[in-house]
Amino acid sequence: MAWNFGDILDTIIPVLPEGHLALVHGDREITWAEMGRRSNNLGRFMLENGATIGDKVGFYMRNRPEYMETLAACFRARLTHVNVNYRYVADEVHYIFDNSDAAVVVYGNEFRDNVKILRPRLPNVKLWIEVGDGANLPAETYDYEKLATNGKGENLDVAREGGDLLFLYTGGTTGMPKGVMWEHDALRETQTMALRALGDVPETLDELEAHLQTNGPGEVYIPACPLMHGTGLFTAMAAMMNGGTIVTLGAASLDAHELWRTVERRGV
Repeated sequence: MAWNFGDILDTIIPVLPEGHLALVHGDREITWAEMGRRSNNLGRFMLENGATIGDKVGFYMRNRPEYMETLAACFRARLTHVNVNYRYVADEVHYIFDNSDAAVVVYGNEFRDNVKILRPRLPNVKLWIEVGDGANLPAETYDYEKLATNGKGENLDVAREGGDLLFLYTGGTTGMPKGVMWEHDALRETQTMALRALGDVPETLDELEAHLQTNGPGEVYIPACPLMHGTGLFTAMAAMMNGGTIVTLGAASLDAHELWRTVERRGV
């Protein structure tokens, strides 16, 4: 079979224990059932308001629950993740959005000033979605939380493929950043290849469902490095696709004290 991360999410969410946490950030907790509904609402909104299958979605955020939730929405709606290094200056961010042909941008409100500079230079972006408190939103900008909570959260009626894409832009150490195009099936195979040497690995959606019903959900995991880098993203995805819990930290830079307090508190 060909793996698709959207199909994996649709399969595992119904069999995870009631109340099991998907995303944690400080005192904020989002269960898998909630994340399932919220990501479907977000994905459906994007498809119904200008985005089309395969369109690129720019992720301009620090580590926070909305990063993984938007990733889930993209997988389920057949949209393509594009990582943005939030340490870039405006011109560098513009290069990523323009080079990737981003049709949607989801950004943290702390980057509003950069977005204000970029918007006139990016006429092909169809949707601007701000993650924050929803206050004083710029014109023609959508509030993320309203989109995530507006709707019944039903699964999307889309037929997905193993060739659906995820983009990962490199850091540009050999020139300008380059978009590495990962097919879902190839990335899933890469993530599970090493595990096969350690024991049985579910090879179909039915086997994955049975594995979770027998063994319970996956681990509690902290991406201590940024999700906008490959290490943070791919390891968090591996935990997510096994029904695990993704815990993100609040500090803008690494705070070792916060990290180890959170490890202890959340049983990471």
